[in-house]
Amino acid sequence: MEACLHWGWLPSLLSAILLSLSSPLSDPEPVTSQDAALLAGMPEDILCFSRSFEDLTCFWDEEEAARGMSHFYYWYSRDMPRACVTSTWRHGAGRIRHVCVFPSQDVRLFIQLHLRILDATTNQTKYWRELSVDAVGLIAPPDNITAHWAGAAGQLYVSWQPPLTDYLNFLLYEVWCCPASSLLTTCNTTVDADGQHSGDSSRQPAISTHTPTASPGGGQRLVQANTWVVLQDLQPGVRYYIQVRSKPDGTSMDGIWGPWSQAVAAETPRSAGDIRLCCSTPDLQHVNCEWSWDPTEPHSSHQLFYRPPLSETSMREEAWQRCEEMSVQAQNTHTCTFQPRAGSAISVLVNITQPHTPLTFSYFKEPFWLHQAVLTDAPQLVQATVSQGRLSLQWLPPLEALAEHLDYQVRYGVENSHDWKVLQVPRAARKEILDLRPGARYYAQVRAQPSGQQYQGSWSVWSKPAVVDVAADAGKVRAGVEAAAEGTEMMAGLGGALVPFLLLSGWVIPSVTVGPLLFTGMLLGLRCTFPSLYSRMKQKLWPPVPDLHHALGSFLQESGKLGQASASYKQPPEEPVLPCLLEVLPGPRRDPGASLPEHPVGRLPGTDIANQSYLLMSGWEPR
Repeated sequence: MEACLHWGWLPSLLSAILLSLSSPLSDPEPVTSQDAALLAGMPEDILCFSRSFEDLTCFWDEEEAARGMSHFYYWYSRDMPRACVTSTWRHGAGRIRHVCVFPSQDVRLFIQLHLRILDATTNQTKYWRELSVDAVGLIAPPDNITAHWAGAAGQLYVSWQPPLTDYLNFLLYEVWCCPASSLLTTCNTTVDADGQHSGDSSRQPAISTHTPTASPGGGQRLVQANTWVVLQDLQPGVRYYIQVRSKPDGTSMDGIWGPWSQAVAAETPRSAGDIRLCCSTPDLQHVNCEWSWDPTEPHSSHQLFYRPPLSETSMREEAWQRCEEMSVQAQNTHTCTFQPRAGSAISVLVNITQPHTPLTFSYFKEPFWLHQAVLTDAPQLVQATVSQGRLSLQWLPPLEALAEHLDYQVRYGVENSHDWKVLQVPRAARKEILDLRPGARYYAQVRAQPSGQQYQGSWSVWSKPAVVDVAADAGKVRAGVEAAAEGTEMMAGLGGALVPFLLLSGWVIPSVTVGPLLFTGMLLGLRCTFPSLYSRMKQKLWPPVPDLHHALGSFLQESGKLGQASASYKQPPEEPVLPCLLEVLPGPRRDPGASLPEHPVGRLPGTDIANQSYLLMSGWEPR
């Protein structure tokens, strides 16, 4: 076989040598050092690759000292061998590289190809290999790689065009992303001296079959078949470099990872917390956004944009809308109010451009819903009254639509004191009663917060304070009312009698009108200060008064019983009775010589009612 190859292919070999001699020396090297480095890990002596599955290049390296004449032959199954025109290139110190570029008409897919290299002197086989062109793909990197912010926190959107338009469904892509600050360390995509990628490209990365998203972090990679990817979990405000490479998917076509593309740069927006960007709605319709900037840069340009967030099932982007109602407050605090589209979440982006520089800083706020960012105005205090040492507060909800979803807090404190007492009020309440200390001035305020499953938000500012003064004797008001009532009863018991004189500090003051009032005040003070002494004095001045209805009712019952016992019994005319606290009609007087009628069983013992001042009935107890 070797002799046949040597003598039968002599004409084709001579023509190949003439073609190689006539070829210009300025032709580019068909095998770059990058190609050789990517194939260096292959265990074959003859290394072959195809960039588009319509070409084929094979090469082998030798020491220059052992250089000799060789012949390269190839043939497909059932075909006659053919000689390949080889070119020789210097490779490194003391090494040469022999390269064979196959004619396009001799490149076939899905059929076995045989390669053999013979020593021209000994006609012995030096190297040989069998392969299939569809299994030695070394595809160029993708084209037109673009990277920009994906419209969400910590995300970049990367897209590219496939390198082979005829094999769109047979390629995989690997995306490499790393911070620009680590480009020379973990994000280095150059090739080491041993031919291995610094990121260990010999390891086969996992293939993703889900929505193309990646979490690169510090130099991680993602492999997927789509021509776009959303890089996630990136650091805010960091500039990233992104590269992409491709390879056959290993099903119909196969091969190794091709070279990396040129790096493209993209930066993620900074965090909204860096400028204390806060957005909320006071009425479930409008949104107020507020942020702070360096007061030493008052001439910087600020712009706020808003839009609905990107859909999870579509990459269609809606245009950013600019907020027009901008204002600047003290300490270089900026605010903007806008009315978003109802029924969708809201994304907010703030761009700040410093003067005398084209650099723009972007700050992004995570998407939020109106019902989750409620910040109402303060409730309105409508009533604050003090009665008997207790403060009654009443207020109106800041937004009637949220009246049933608001929690309230009431705080109150003494004037010129920083010690506030805070009370949690039940949901949807509109009033609260506070016990206060007498003899002080109090400040009271109320605030609201939405809570529950339907609405969430933050505490509002405190309402305008209600200032109330609590009298020093406010704690004794209730006792004074009770004492005044008892004093009124005592004055009625005296029958309207007046105290003629009042002895005070050695002075005798005639008193007709003021006397009873002062006397009543003394009794009230005595009651509050010495209750036991007051009780004894009351028993002496005003003995217990019997129940009039009970007394008269029992008396009439006894009179009826007497009338039934004796028909001849007649009640004599009434005799005058001395005035007393309780006047009771006397019993019947019997005639001279008349016998006393027998009393029924159970009758109370007879008494001379006319000579009694009080009639104590059985079963009666003093109040």
